[in-house]
Amino acid sequence: YLPDTHERLWYEKWQQHPNNPNIYRNYWHNAEKYFDDLVEVENVHKKFGFHYNMKYGLGGSGAVWSGASWRFTPEDFQTKTLFGYGRDWPFTYEELAPYYAKVEQIFFTSGPQNEPTWLWQNNYKYSAFKQSYLDKVVKKVFAPEFNILPNAFSVKNIPPKDGGCVGSKTCVQKCPANARFRPDLHILYKHFEDDNFTLLMNSPCIKVNLKEDNTVASVSTLQNGLLKEVKAKYYFLATNTIENIRILHNSASDKPVANSSGLLGHFFASHGAVAMSVILHERLFVGRGRPTTSSAINTLNHKERDKFNSYMMEIWNFDWGVGLSPSAVLRNIRKREQHWGVSLFNKVKEADYRFAATFIFEMEMQQRNKVMLSNSKDKFGLPLAKVDFKLGARDELTLETLRHKMVTMLKQKQGVKDIKISGDGLNGNHPLGGYVCGNDPKNSVVDPFMRSHDHNNLYILGGGAFNSISALNPTHTIAALTLKALDDKRITF
Repeated sequence: YLPDTHERLWYEKWQQHPNNPNIYRNYWHNAEKYFDDLVEVENVHKKFGFHYNMKYGLGGSGAVWSGASWRFTPEDFQTKTLFGYGRDWPFTYEELAPYYAKVEQIFFTSGPQNEPTWLWQNNYKYSAFKQSYLDKVVKKVFAPEFNILPNAFSVKNIPPKDGGCVGSKTCVQKCPANARFRPDLHILYKHFEDDNFTLLMNSPCIKVNLKEDNTVASVSTLQNGLLKEVKAKYYFLATNTIENIRILHNSASDKPVANSSGLLGHFFASHGAVAMSVILHERLFVGRGRPTTSSAINTLNHKERDKFNSYMMEIWNFDWGVGLSPSAVLRNIRKREQHWGVSLFNKVKEADYRFAATFIFEMEMQQRNKVMLSNSKDKFGLPLAKVDFKLGARDELTLETLRHKMVTMLKQKQGVKDIKISGDGLNGNHPLGGYVCGNDPKNSVVDPFMRSHDHNNLYILGGGAFNSISALNPTHTIAALTLKALDDKRITF
């Protein structure tokens, strides 16, 4: 099951475009050979730039995710009311909870079932992956400030012979056992034999066309280089936040599309991250099982959330800064960390005592942060997305608190030998906001069922409808919103 160079397959990064240093292109190892559909985006600002880390094609971003399967907390839906910042959602957690429960079954989610400090009431398909030895050591060392719990993942926690996880460490790009949920494999293929289903490949949607009554008349697609229209009764834009906004901005001609509020593209955000390389005094036996099995989430609704943002900590079963295989560890400690001789020898011995931990933190959704169209074009001749994002005062305080106060506190723990911050930035996997949902067409783009306020046969799905982003992975919230949209009684066939 394991390729010889598995640590390379898991490794991701971005590259600057040679002709424009503000354009960033997603890059995976052997991308030129295996991946011709990696995304790119332009950033206005380099600090905390959005390094878009997804792919186009069948399955989209749902085909390249880690499987992290969180619900948002009830408090995340009322940040304005409870903590005095951001926007409240037009519905409560309790209204979305039944859809979360459906998603957890459809996505065959594995998660904690009898964990007394778990924040939610779940009925997961499978039990949680067991915490690694590393998790248990870190739980002891980081207590009591951080309570390390098993995570929920949409990955089958069953024996490998039955199609379960094989611990390959290549989760994002390729699950060799197909144990991680993928919409194309586990939903889409089931519909191929349906006479009512048509799948157009290599046919990007370019724009939305309107009738005089302001309903959608058709969408324009590029099929084999030819512009063709597709007509329907209802239209569901379901690419992702960035691509939905690109399509809608590109659709505007004499009048805007889905933008009577003037807010299309605004309130864009993603998660912030502070990555740490941690060395303990106790040996950890790194690299066993999945890349990550545990996190600390007791900090999500911390006592000072009225002052700085929600945050959590991911624990990784190895230090991805140096790799996993012996050759990768030796190479990266030598080249990246610049050790040689006795120092290199000692650092290599230290590798089984070190792991990566990441603070993931919420960004406040601010109207000034937006996605617009770039003057640069993609391979189809369409404008790229251009992201204008800056940290707000709360975001800066959150970053400062995590980088200094929290890291200093962890360094003082008895079992900790050393902690180095390996970097910080904006998560390129979680584009959120840009067509916020609400009841008032004047201050939102879609209604609580993700239907456009402006066009009654257009639904805009995805994370762009978020009114807050929590500190938790958004996939299950995106899926829950989709199921909610499909329950709209105004949809009739």
